[in-house]
Amino acid sequence: MTENPIGIGFDFDHTLGVDHGLELRALYAYADELGRPLDEDDEELRAAIAAVLRDFRIGLLTLDSLVLVFAEQLGVSDADPQRWRELCYALVDELVEPIDGARETLARLRARGVPLAVLTNGWTPLQQKKIARALGDAAHGLPVLVSDALGAIKPQPAAFDALVAKLGVSRDRAWYVGDNPAGDVAGALAAGLRAVWFDWEGLSYPQDLPPPTVRISALRELETLGENTFAP
Repeated sequence: MTENPIGIGFDFDHTLGVDHGLELRALYAYADELGRPLDEDDEELRAAIAAVLRDFRIGLLTLDSLVLVFAEQLGVSDADPQRWRELCYALVDELVEPIDGARETLARLRARGVPLAVLTNGWTPLQQKKIARALGDAAHGLPVLVSDALGAIKPQPAAFDALVAKLGVSRDRAWYVGDNPAGDVAGALAAGLRAVWFDWEGLSYPQDLPPPTVRISALRELETLGENTFAP
């Protein structure tokens, strides 16, 4: 280790793991239980439900409010948010899987003594279950910071402040790896961290956002970034 070590934080969804629309799938399953089955091929309906989920993910709706709003869309008045939580948990083993190279990359970075942590938006019990499922042994001892417990949602600076504190490195030596240009890259840069854009889907980077410090297309590239890249 150098005297001025780096620390690396990771987004989870679409960076270390994918859940194949787990929360959306759970809403469809809950609609079935409520006697209001939905057509998954109805694109207009799917977009409306996705909009409610988006409002939840950016903090405009609480989890309970999300389920109640969804129930109202179905014409149901006695929805149970806890039941939706349970349906989400039940889908974890079926739907969650690691991004290629995630487990190996974390293990090798840890072997080099690099402090690691996950900073993710979402609700803690589900994110913890997803991370454990996707990463297996690589999740053991890995600090996980979730927006609901932090009271801050990426790209809010307070979320990244918590990450820097958890990594235990100076802010200019803290790196954040994520797939979302606005929430992950721009958020990290605005908070004074360095940002790695994980562009594994071959997307165009928005020209109205500050460019990432580094762009990678595979997590394994983190292992080969030289000390010159990480130099102050």
